[in-house]
Amino acid sequence: MKIRQNVEFGTTIALWSQCSDRFLSQGYKKPTSFEEKIGLISKIKDIKGVDLYGDWDVNPKNIDSVKKTLADHNLKTFIVTADVASLPEFGKGSVTSPIKKSRELAWQKIVEAIDMADTLDCSMLNLWLGQDGYDYPFQTDYIWGWNRIFDTVEKAADYAAGKDIKIALEYKAREPRTHLFTASAASMLLVVNRVKKDNVGVLVDTGHAYIAGENIAESLAICTLADNKLFYVHLNDNYKLWDDDMMAGSVHPFELAEFLYWLEKVNYNGPLVLDMFPYREDPLGAATESIEFVKQIRNILEGLDESEIEEILRKQDSVLSMRMLRKHFFK
Repeated sequence: MKIRQNVEFGTTIALWSQCSDRFLSQGYKKPTSFEEKIGLISKIKDIKGVDLYGDWDVNPKNIDSVKKTLADHNLKTFIVTADVASLPEFGKGSVTSPIKKSRELAWQKIVEAIDMADTLDCSMLNLWLGQDGYDYPFQTDYIWGWNRIFDTVEKAADYAAGKDIKIALEYKAREPRTHLFTASAASMLLVVNRVKKDNVGVLVDTGHAYIAGENIAESLAICTLADNKLFYVHLNDNYKLWDDDMMAGSVHPFELAEFLYWLEKVNYNGPLVLDMFPYREDPLGAATESIEFVKQIRNILEGLDESEIEEILRKQDSVLSMRMLRKHFFK
């Protein structure tokens, strides 16, 4: 099978953080500076770029030093995430908040992130509406909330287009709310279809797709069927109950293999970005092993007879697919 060569890997900065949770708010590791994190990241030769989260990693005051630090380590900025989820003002939502000042702040953060992406020579914005949802019955007006999302994405797309920046919409079923509006690939494609902007697409995070009950490979397929709206990919793993952000392929190796196969089939040409949270693991080891695992699967795929795979898919013969996996993955 022919696979894309020289694939670029990336990482979120959060992977290299203290990794705190509600039981250990100070984190499981010693705090490190941005420069120290980038120094560690640069030790992995396959990593060519990073995801930066607005406010957490980059802001208008430190952007020049961030840009210099990345340049000094030959790293690119793959994507900038708008901080519309981590401020107390967004406790009842960001763009769907019933509080006008909170909605205005959310728009300010989106514009700020687009401007920072432009300064960092980055062509992609991540819009994850992590606080926009609800927790109880009769808590929110669903139609009003969805219309606020449509309006905001359309306005953001117009602003970003002027800087030649794409918007990747990241979905997640839950957390920090019990229900997020943008919970699945299908819900994100609803947004894409409503706003009808060339620079708006979907970010598929494998862990988020798992907890949404999706088949991660099919998620790629439906984004492709919707006018090639697969814009970006995050890799991690979990037990399909919670967003555990474990090492890529550690729990579902065969699903990851099928996901990587379909990335080739749909001609995805973006980076493969690790979005993991190694609470108790060494981040350098966790990132390295995840990348090596992905590379090994891709090497196996390269050695497969594509016509054999296509025949199996046409026949829908799960016995043949099991035989193929056993033959090639357990030599």
